[in-house]
Amino acid sequence: RRSGAQLRAARMLDQYEDEYRAHASDTLAKLETAESASHRDDRHAPTAAAACSLDAAKEVMELLEMECGALPKAQRTALSARVRSYRSELGDLGRRLKALQRVDARAASAASADSIREDLFSGANDQASERSRMLATNDRLAAGTDQLRQAHAATIDMEERGASIMGDLARQRDTLMRTRGTLGAAREGLDASRRILQQMGRRASTNKLMLRAIAGTVLLLLLFLLWPASQAATSAPPPPTSLAVHPKAARHGRQ
Repeated sequence: RRSGAQLRAARMLDQYEDEYRAHASDTLAKLETAESASHRDDRHAPTAAAACSLDAAKEVMELLEMECGALPKAQRTALSARVRSYRSELGDLGRRLKALQRVDARAASAASADSIREDLFSGANDQASERSRMLATNDRLAAGTDQLRQAHAATIDMEERGASIMGDLARQRDTLMRTRGTLGAAREGLDASRRILQQMGRRASTNKLMLRAIAGTVLLLLLFLLWPASQAATSAPPPPTSLAVHPKAARHGRQ
């Protein structure tokens, strides 16, 4: 029969698995909606929603892995297989999401290039206006290139920070798991000490009862041995009060 703590842990694991499945299903639905859209604007909203759902699923997966690490080995084996399948599923969803984001990025770049070409070739009849527009376009291209470089540098910096944060979280998770294992071992040690103290208490009570029984037996033996002597002393006849006549005195009396 499982204890209350094991039942609570089982319910918590079931809840985490249900939350993960809900987020994974929502991510898959949003990705399918975005993949079926033909225009970039129609893909933007479901792609962003899929990214949010995927992040939520990853957070639930981390909690599930922490709970799995604290389980006994017999229960952890069955859950670890499901956790690996969940991790594989998250990897597939992440790759599909990145593919959609790359498609949107290429579409945005193509739209920007079309806008630039339209600006370049509009008003071809006016040479001065065309020259000024070309110079402005070149300036915008240079500014856009600088912005792209800055965005790329910021993205790299964010990725490095994210990797550092994930490393810190992994170390903290390992520390928590080790602490939880240490607490479990300490709790088992306390339970063993409590059982030993209870056994010692029972033995002390048994020894006390045995001592009392021995003392009572000795007392009864003493009473049994002393009782006949006291009865004999009280029932013995008293000594005679008259003096005995010496034989020579008796002969003198007869003479």
